[in-house]
Amino acid sequence: MAIDKIGSALTQNVNKTSTPQKAVTDAFGNYLKEALGSVNQTQFDADEMRVKMALKDPDIELHDVTIALEKASIALNVTLAIKDRLIEGYKEIMRMQV
Repeated sequence: MAIDKIGSALTQNVNKTSTPQKAVTDAFGNYLKEALGSVNQTQFDADEMRVKMALKDPDIELHDVTIALEKASIALNVTLAIKDRLIEGYKEIMRMQV
């Protein structure tokens, strides 16, 4: 899943509204894009370290790889938990009667 597609989808789906709302939406969209990019980079870094260790790179230690893989796993789990909470919040808002 490309992060660029998520960012463009967020900005494309925003209706033409007042400037302050658009600024907030753009800021939130940019924040999400940066956060997902950071998680993605953490995953790539951990995978790269794992491959280097498998190729017997003398600069890579087992504990460094284990720590990098755990950081990537935790980042992904937190991202999924946030996504679930956002979906729950959206569903709750949609159930509200106006």
